[in-house]
Amino acid sequence: MRNPSQWMVCCALTLTLVGCTTSEQPATNEPVEEPVVTEEEPMTPPVEAPESNDEESDTPDTEVTEEPPTEEEPPAETPETTPEEEAPPVELVPKEPLQTNGQANLALDTLILVNKQIALPSNYKPQDLVTPNIDFVDSATGDRRMLRQEAASGIEALMTAAKTAGIDLRGTSAFRSYDYQVQLFNAYVARDGKEQAMKYSAPPGHSEHQTGLAIDVSSASVGYQLTQGLEQTKEGKWLADNAHKFGFIVRYQRAFEDETGYMYEPWHLRYIGVEHATNVKQMNVPFEEYLKQLMD
Repeated sequence: MRNPSQWMVCCALTLTLVGCTTSEQPATNEPVEEPVVTEEEPMTPPVEAPESNDEESDTPDTEVTEEPPTEEEPPAETPETTPEEEAPPVELVPKEPLQTNGQANLALDTLILVNKQIALPSNYKPQDLVTPNIDFVDSATGDRRMLRQEAASGIEALMTAAKTAGIDLRGTSAFRSYDYQVQLFNAYVARDGKEQAMKYSAPPGHSEHQTGLAIDVSSASVGYQLTQGLEQTKEGKWLADNAHKFGFIVRYQRAFEDETGYMYEPWHLRYIGVEHATNVKQMNVPFEEYLKQLMD
């Protein structure tokens, strides 16, 4: 009986040892392989992380550099542009004389004064002359259809408003050069004599037309002629009542013939800007008197 018992004991020990080896192998293999796979995936970001960090550090530097100019530019432009552009027009007139030794002060710009005592240089011609988009009589050609840019815009607005109100007006003469005024004035002198011609025509250099800020207008009701009869027409009345709204004054008024030295011309418009034209109409004074009061 000893031999069978010993044989059974040996078999039992063998099975026990085999069972222990089988149960340990999965436990060893699983933990070894999973960490390796799991660790290899995050290892890539750490390698790339420094490069990403470098790029991110460059980005803020660039953004910080660009942001300050953007924040500084607006405040720099606003104060510099506004005072420089707006201040001069406000301070210009009080500081400028009307004339020097009988020569018109060109620095007065649209408020330049030209009359029988104050003249323009013979070679003066505005640099911003343009042809306004309005109706002219056929006899007005070339430069005689031109005005300075600001006055041209004003007469376009005036003519548009006139048409809307059923008023027919046309330009007859705008800019006149010094040489053209020589021919015109001499022709009037030859026809009517100098004393009479001086009442309605300016000597060369003394014409407002040379400033590029004056234009003569007329209507079909008076045959597009330059006549005082325009005053009695609906066109002439509309002009007298509304010209200032577009920056023009009827320069030579009947009441101011002694001051201006010229007879009444309901057709002669002079551009000085809406604000000043409105003031002149409300104050009801000659342009010369208005400028003197403005500078006092």
